[in-house]
Amino acid sequence: QIQNTHTGLDLSVPEYQEIRGKMMSGHVEYHIVVVTRLAAFKSAKHKPEDVVQFMVSKKYSEIEELYQRLTARYPQVSLPLLPRKVLFVGESDISERRAMFNDIMKFISKDEDLATSPELLEFLGTKSSSAVDFKGKNMPDDREKEDEENEALDFFKEEKTPDLISQLLSVENVKRGEKKEEGDEEEEEILDPLGIMRYG
Repeated sequence: QIQNTHTGLDLSVPEYQEIRGKMMSGHVEYHIVVVTRLAAFKSAKHKPEDVVQFMVSKKYSEIEELYQRLTARYPQVSLPLLPRKVLFVGESDISERRAMFNDIMKFISKDEDLATSPELLEFLGTKSSSAVDFKGKNMPDDREKEDEENEALDFFKEEKTPDLISQLLSVENVKRGEKKEEGDEEEEEILDPLGIMRYG
């Protein structure tokens, strides 16, 4: 059941998941559980009183972006503090962040303006066309970036580098070899006439 009956939206961040990338890369996704009866989140099949529940996974940077957009649009609302940015995040930092994101999401879902704001609806991925477009635009870029990164990493992983070096060296050797042969031939051509002249 929905706790925030006035907004028709409950948000919480009960857990997070560490997504390990290749090498040292990786990021943390925070699981935002959405319980709502807002029409924006429901398909045509749902009845108005139906409650839907789903989960979205968001990275720190995505939550930070939503936070900044909300504070810019609703300056009168004092949102709970956003966890600070640190370069290296340890386990304790992550669980602290989750708790702070949980407070922020709970706060947003209690506030009528924030709970129905286009920024939040877009962030949670509603069925509205703008959200679909927004998602559509973002997907290819992210995929491309990941592919590029993966290719670069695969390149190192497969240790192609020594092969490349040996290939380059062999190409150099071939070139040197060709030059030598050419040089020998030239010398022979020059020597022959001299030899003939000498003996003649």
